[in-house]
Amino acid sequence: MGSLVLVGLLYLASVHAYPASSDGASVILEGKALLGNFTLTHWALSLDSFWLVDAPVYSVAVLVGGVHPQLLHLVPAVIAVGVIGVGAWIAQRGRSRRSGLVAAGTVVLLLGLPTHAFAQFFLIGPFHVVTTLWCLIACVALRRARFGWGWLVAVVFLAAGMLGDLQTAVLGVAPIALAGVVAALRARRWRAGAPAVTAALSSLVVAELVRRIALLVGTYTIGAANPRAPFGQMFHNTYHVVTWGAALDGVGSRPFGLPGVPPVLGVAHAVGLGLSVVAIVVALVTIVRSVLRSIARRGERSSSADDADPDRREAAWFEDVLVFGFFGGCATFVWFSFSSVSPFGRYLTSAVVFGSILGARLASQLAERARVGWPRIVLAGVAGLVVIGYATTFVNTLTTRSPTQPAVRLAAYLEQHHLTKGIGDYWSASIVTVESSDSVVVRPVVTNSSSYHVVRYTRLSSSAWYGGGFEFLVYNATAPWGGVDAQSALASFGPPQHVAAVGPYHVLTWAHDLSVRRDGTYAPQPWAHQ
Repeated sequence: MGSLVLVGLLYLASVHAYPASSDGASVILEGKALLGNFTLTHWALSLDSFWLVDAPVYSVAVLVGGVHPQLLHLVPAVIAVGVIGVGAWIAQRGRSRRSGLVAAGTVVLLLGLPTHAFAQFFLIGPFHVVTTLWCLIACVALRRARFGWGWLVAVVFLAAGMLGDLQTAVLGVAPIALAGVVAALRARRWRAGAPAVTAALSSLVVAELVRRIALLVGTYTIGAANPRAPFGQMFHNTYHVVTWGAALDGVGSRPFGLPGVPPVLGVAHAVGLGLSVVAIVVALVTIVRSVLRSIARRGERSSSADDADPDRREAAWFEDVLVFGFFGGCATFVWFSFSSVSPFGRYLTSAVVFGSILGARLASQLAERARVGWPRIVLAGVAGLVVIGYATTFVNTLTTRSPTQPAVRLAAYLEQHHLTKGIGDYWSASIVTVESSDSVVVRPVVTNSSSYHVVRYTRLSSSAWYGGGFEFLVYNATAPWGGVDAQSALASFGPPQHVAAVGPYHVLTWAHDLSVRRDGTYAPQPWAHQ
């Protein structure tokens, strides 16, 4: 019941945090296609295809409820609750019942009551949140440092992550391998780290084999990788890790153009942020000290006391993976954010998740130590104020006016005028398809660089969508994208018979149907210059 309540609250936060876009709509359509086309043959996807990451989750949602605009916010809320649930379970491991409740509650507080800024990245799809969840599941599966079913589960989830999102390499594969090396050094036995290291390496092999088999059977093509940040921008990004990360937690400046946290409430968020920062530093120092101690005692066998406490080994395992995953998330942000625009804040989401779970483990440790007297009273008072602060901030998000999505009005207009099949720029296309519950399909197009003609958009689309029979073209007149505008429409299809303005959109119709080639090239059309 508690999980359902949290899903409902996060769904509302998602609705109030951001307007849905074609990014979220595209993964819904990808999930729909997965139901009858598991290898996504004929699809062209970006480097982060989300094939075995987000797409299967959306596939289940479409199977249950069909293509529906509510999925744009509901599925990300469900995924977020999955992350919170696994994170809470990790946080309370090895703690007493009371401190375990503190740990789990802290995860719910830090991640389940997100600021407006964090909600726009944590509660949207596909922004690598499922990737983070897959990595957490693999971490849990390897907690016993044994070969067996847990090892196999970890390999499967890491391989699936690699096949759908290469960020898995720095959020899961590398952190698990590094934690395995640290475990071996700490125990002075290579067997202690072998399951983790071999699971990480095996996942790469499995992912490569599955990809090659899929290519033989027939699968999607992958577009070019996103550009990396220039070295000068990386310097700025390193600074933004601190400032933007703090802003996502409700502390400091507002780089995302969203309502900030009032200074009074910011104090509560500063406590939560400080908890995570201290936990990261402590975990990192612990790793360094244990490795140095192991090197100093090289050649000695580990004592029985080192192997007698599985809870301590498990706690060390979780904290090692989480701290390596945190720095992996930061590295992703530094590497891929090629400009200082707010949407790149999405690359910090995993770092916030890993840091919050570490902070929750530290909170439970403080709760264990402050059992009686003034320390317990002070800790309880601070905790109460932090809860009130986070809850108030979350309520402010829920009461913020929901941003409008003009595609809703566009979908209604097209339905009313019986226009059910068209083409449009990327940001005006798939979102209309989903907002209309698949009653109106709009396929994404761009212009080619050589002749300024409208052609298929060969990313996040299926060649099966294209051909002839399109009834209209739509583009956003206030923010044209991909060269799709009145001039390229005229050059491609001739003078339109009618142009309608629907909010920021222009809908163009002709006396003839439009055709777009499946291979992404332009074919001269006999009516274009009549």
